[in-house]
Order: sequence, then structure tokens, then C-alpha cells
Amino acid sequence: MRLNNIIAVILLSASGVFAQDISTTEVKVKEGFIPSIPEASRLNEKATFADTTKKDRTQEYSVVATDLKSDYKTRPLKAAKVKADKIQKLYGTKVGFGFGNAWTTRANIVHNSKRSKTFTYGIIANHFANKYDVDYVTSTKFSNTLKNSKNTLHLYGKKISESHILMANFDYDRRTANWIEQNPALNSDYRGIVNRFAYTKLSFSVVSKELVADKLKHHTTFFVSDLNELSENQIHLSTSLSKTIKGLPFALEIELNDYLNYNNSDYTEENTNVQSLHFSPSTSVSRYGIDFDLGLSFRYLSDGTPFGGFPQIKATKELVEDILLVYGGLRHSEQRHTLKSLSDENPYIHSYGTNQAILSGNAVLQNLKTTDKDELYVAMRNVLGKGEVFEGSIAYGRVNNFAEFVGVSNGNYNRYRVDYRNVKQLHVNANYDRKINNIISLNANADYYKWDKEIYHKPNFTCAISTPVNLRNKIKVTPSVDYMGSRMARHENLMTYDLALPVELQAQFHANLGLYYNYTQNISAYLQLNNLTNSKQDIWNGYREVGFNGLFGLNYSF
Repeated sequence: MRLNNIIAVILLSASGVFAQDISTTEVKVKEGFIPSIPEASRLNEKATFADTTKKDRTQEYSVVATDLKSDYKTRPLKAAKVKADKIQKLYGTKVGFGFGNAWTTRANIVHNSKRSKTFTYGIIANHFANKYDVDYVTSTKFSNTLKNSKNTLHLYGKKISESHILMANFDYDRRTANWIEQNPALNSDYRGIVNRFAYTKLSFSVVSKELVADKLKHHTTFFVSDLNELSENQIHLSTSLSKTIKGLPFALEIELNDYLNYNNSDYTEENTNVQSLHFSPSTSVSRYGIDFDLGLSFRYLSDGTPFGGFPQIKATKELVEDILLVYGGLRHSEQRHTLKSLSDENPYIHSYGTNQAILSGNAVLQNLKTTDKDELYVAMRNVLGKGEVFEGSIAYGRVNNFAEFVGVSNGNYNRYRVDYRNVKQLHVNANYDRKINNIISLNANADYYKWDKEIYHKPNFTCAISTPVNLRNKIKVTPSVDYMGSRMARHENLMTYDLALPVELQAQFHANLGLYYNYTQNISAYLQLNNLTNSKQDIWNGYREVGFNGLFGLNYSF
């Protein structure tokens, strides 16, 4: 505060008071003093409140019974219905026709009944034929044009009842092989040489539908067959019984056969009649994590073959669940050779006594026996990855009456007869399937055989590889290769009684290509190109393959 202001205040105050004797006061003013007021500091920015009051939120309810006196009645709701997806349309009939070089024709028809829970039936008919020229027919009696054909017919019916399934089948198979026409320049009524085998079979089967394990179940089959108008007949009756006894499954197979051959009434040779009986009980047990299938096979033949019994043992172990399966043991198999089974394997056999036109003289009858095979085997199935599976097996054993073919000339033409030998056989099989992706797959199969003796017309090694390509089920391409190793062949001449030295038939390699196109759901086309390498080796000694051949066809379903 300045000095003059202080003096003025004193003077104004003194005018209203009594005078006093005031001594002189000395006031010292300090220069540079600056007054200041300190800032206030707030201790709590937000105030809090504590509410100690409590509200009673309980409520009391009471039910008042009253009648609204209404005659309205609610409508009951119907059960909900779940509508199934639309069933895919079925076509009951499919027909197809194909044409190719070498005067090749193919036709087929398939007819099936539509969906039914109790009864189904159908028919399947197929036709195939070709005609081509060869350069190895040297006789002036015949032309060098060969004709071959194969026609099959299959009829079936299936009836399902509450307790059984009834099935009936009719089969007709007619095969013409190596039809050599007569030389047109010769004036003769004889048409030519042909191997024709017509086979008919009528069969019936009954299967029980018993689901209870301790009840007896069965599958019974009866059929009669005939080859070339009763020249060979077979009557067959078999049943497979199964039942669980004290927790163990038991099975019993019984089979009766009657084989009748050379029943031609105009034929001078004696008819043959052979009966057979097969009896095979079996059971299954599990021990130490291994599944065992145990059985015995008994057989009786009326042709003088000794009565025999053979063990059947199979052990199965799953080393890695759903990945690696190993099995093996001892097995027995047998096959009764008939003119039907021989002609299916080799259509160029001598066909005397089969009710067909042949050149007479030096008749060659077929010796029909039963082949028995006992072998030890081990096999495996390994899932290598998704869509990739490998299967392989090795078997070694003894084969009694092993069937092989030997060429025999009767002075007019060359045909084959069956011979039998006892051999030891090693068989190795490998099969590999892989789905590479949604488009390409790979399938490969190979078989290797080794015998302790020279076997005629049997290759040691065969192999087949295919790589199907599927383009959205619209276009399918199937390239494949087939290989059959070399094999030895032997030939005899009945006129000179010469036994020619064995000759080697060259190995065969075939490359094939199949193209399939689905234009619509019921219209499709295909093109098959076979033997692209144009191989013309002998399939059988003296019988050559066609060479390159192609076939184009169309299929229509309705």
C-alpha cells in the first residue's frame, strides 16, 4: 500500500475522534513484494450417497375359478408329415447298337422292372460278331475268312416273402469260334468247319430270412444244364446251412452233382456218368485277438477217385484298425472240368460228341477230370491313404490234375485237347487301386505263376493297368494296357503220330482306349479302340488275334 493513501486514511479518521498524543511511527515499505493467494485443492470430485432404504417387492396371487360358459371347441392338430426327397427317375429299358471294322457288330438290350418291395424281374441280351481274313489257312478246301460270334441271354425273377427270398434264373450262351467257310469254287454241300458251343441253364434258389442267430438259416440252389442239345448235362443240388450254437457260429455246405457226357444217340462212343458229393462243415472262433475260420472239406467221386478230406484254416488279424489287415492259412479248392468250362477257356478244342457238324475220322475225345489244389497262403490288405488301397497275396501248394491244352491235328484241321499233370505251383498276386483326385483314378493288377514243370499255353506273368478319367460324369476316358507273357505250345499229328517240339508263343502287349459320352441322362455314345499296337501274335498256336479293331456305338434308355 502506498504511503499517501495511508496518511489520507489517518486524517479522515481523526476528524471524528478525540485528539490523542500519538508518538511518531516509522513504517518501512519493502520494495518488490507481490501478494498471492494459493489455489484450493479439491479432495473428492464425485460425491457418493448411501441408500439404506429397502423395498418389499413380494406379490401375492390367488386363482379365481370361474366358468366362461363357452361352447367353442378347439380343433386337434394333425401329425406333421415329412416329405421325402424326390426319387430319381428310373428307366426300365436300355438298348444299344455298335459297329466297327472287321465287320464287327454289337447289340444289347436290358429290361428291368421298376421299384418294388416284393417282386423284381428282368432280361439281359447281348450279341457280338466279327468276320475277318487271315493268311494262315493253307487248305484249298476252305476260304481264308473267319467268323466268330457270341450271343447270351439272361432272364431272372426275384420274389421276397415274409420268411424267404425266391429266385429263378435262365441262361443261354451260344458261342461260334473259327467258322471257316468252304471255298466257293468247290462244288460241295458241306458248308465249312465250325466250333459251336450252345449252353442252357435253368436254376432256382431259396434263401431264408431268419434273423435270430440261434435259428437255422439256409441257402438252397437247384439247377439243370445242357450243352449242345443234351450232349452234356449237369444236375446240381446244394444247400448252405448256418446256425449259432452256444455262441459259436456253425456252417455246413452240402453239394450233389451228376455229370452226364456224350449223350448223342448217333454217337458210337459210350456215355459217361459221374456223380459227386461234397460235405464241408466249418466254424469260427476268436482267440488272442485273431479270428480263426476252421473247416473240413470231404469229397466223393464215382469215377474211382479216392475219397478224401481236406482241412480249411484261415487266420485273420487286423494289425491297425481299418488300415492294415493280414490273413492266411491252408485252403483247398477243386474244379470239375466239363466241355462247357473247357470251351469257355479255349474255344478251339476238339468238339467230337457234341451234336454239331464236324469232319469225321480220328475222333479226339476230351478227358474230363477234377483239378484239386491244396496250398498255403498269406495275404494282406493295406489302406495307404484316402482312396488308395493295396492288396497282395502269395500262395504255394500242389495241384493234382492241372489242366493244360495240347494242339492235335486230325488230318483236316488243328484243334486242342486237354491234358492233365500233377505240379507244384507258386502264385503271387498284387492289386493296387488309387483315386488320385475327383477326375483321375489308377487301377493295376498283376499275376505271377511258377511251376516245377513246363506248362503249355499258360503264361507265367500277366498284367493289366487302367487310368479312368471322369469329367463330371459327362465324358469318361479309359486308357488301358494289357500284357501277357510268352508261353510254350506243343502240337501232335494223329495222322503221322509225330510229336513236334515245343514252340514259344510271343508275348502280347495291347494298348486300348475307351471314350464314353453321356449326352443326356438317357442317351450316350461310346468309341472303343482296341489293340492300338496292331499286334498279330498267336493267342493259341495256329489261331491269331484280330489286330487293331475299333467299335462305335449308341445307347438309349427309356
